[in-house]
Amino acid sequence: MRHRHRPSRHAADRPREYPGRGAVSSTSPRRLTASGTAGIAPLKPVARPRTGHAVLALGVTQIIGWGTTFYVPAILSRPIAESLDLPLLGVLGAYSWALLLSGLLSRRIGALIDRYGAAPLLTGASLLAAAALALHATAESLLPIWIAWSLIGLGMRAMLYDGAFAALTALAGPGARRAISLLTLMGGLASTVFWPISHLLLESLGWRGTLGVYAALNLLICAPLHFWFAGSLPSRDAPHARSEAPTSASAHATSDTPPLTHADARARWARIAVTLLATAFACHAFIWSSLAVHLPELLQGLGLGAGLAVTVASFMGPAQVLSRSAELFAQRWLSPIALAVPVFAMLPLSLVPLALPLPQTMAAIAFVALYGCSNGLLTILRGALPLALIGSRGYGELLGRLAAPSLYVSALSPLIFGQVLEMWGAEVSASLLFFAGIGCTVAAAALVRHARQAPHEAGAPS
Repeated sequence: MRHRHRPSRHAADRPREYPGRGAVSSTSPRRLTASGTAGIAPLKPVARPRTGHAVLALGVTQIIGWGTTFYVPAILSRPIAESLDLPLLGVLGAYSWALLLSGLLSRRIGALIDRYGAAPLLTGASLLAAAALALHATAESLLPIWIAWSLIGLGMRAMLYDGAFAALTALAGPGARRAISLLTLMGGLASTVFWPISHLLLESLGWRGTLGVYAALNLLICAPLHFWFAGSLPSRDAPHARSEAPTSASAHATSDTPPLTHADARARWARIAVTLLATAFACHAFIWSSLAVHLPELLQGLGLGAGLAVTVASFMGPAQVLSRSAELFAQRWLSPIALAVPVFAMLPLSLVPLALPLPQTMAAIAFVALYGCSNGLLTILRGALPLALIGSRGYGELLGRLAAPSLYVSALSPLIFGQVLEMWGAEVSASLLFFAGIGCTVAAAALVRHARQAPHEAGAPS
């Protein structure tokens, strides 16, 4: 009688060889479906580029995105208005409307980023920007200009830093601060790169050709890079996407803390923190948006010639990159909370050289350099402070909540500051910026004090 070989009871647990896959156990987690039942594992895991590759790709798109939208009016608004015989206020008003619309949609865009991931919205926003710039290039009146800027406003919040910050937070998890710093290091070059490019293209192609080139850059470079990044994001259900940053409140919470008491105290603490953050960033937005449009004009009002004013204004980009490079090396020793007050305080301090008995050029260079350093670091803090204080859960929506007041202020500040500059001169305008900087610093100091009180408040029973 022929003996039949029977496998041992452990045979099912032995690794099996699959072509191209190596040994895979039948009980391997890779062979379980989401419901926990046995299923067929995919042949290959979903490929994701490394964080460094993602930072490089997003850095390129941020330079192009900022340079072809936010920094366009400073160079092209007046030539467009003169070419079409339109009021300059009407052309700048379309830009302000885009910022206002972006603010109105900011929280909703943030929620969509949390739900679907940043990459689909980044890709769609780049395509929208390409269509808008192409429409703007064919404009013969204010109506298509306003429509074009409306389209840009729809995608601006996703296309610029907030969408990229959310993408890197989902991808890098606890290492997001370093990734954000590297990204802003590249993004800080947008004005330095695109203001000269805009001047050159304006002289050779005119404003229509310039906008056409910018539309092509968004279509052919930004959209494909964002689409490539779409497959790289981990699921929003990934563990780090649901974890909270190690804030002082969570670090001191104990397992016997009553859940409702801790949750209520934590929510109350977070509301105050968000309010103070939004106030500080809104005051900064007034300065930032005003100078993004009127910095060369302000320097001319302080006594510099037109050419020298543009040259000095261009120092802002290298100053931003320099400060971000320093932060990148020092971030292991300095937390975002520790940086908050000194960085915000640099805003009013940057205006002090203008009041000192210094040569005009020297005072202007000192002002632009100090302002650029502060502005460069504040871009990092805009992404890192909410992460350090509140955590990564709902990060996209949180950025939207924080950005909305800033965008409302950004929409109005170029118009308000421009009128003050025209009616009362550069000295009064600089004073206005100084007091806005004081507001930033006071809000930041209150925020740091509130953060230090968080362990006692969040952990104490009520």
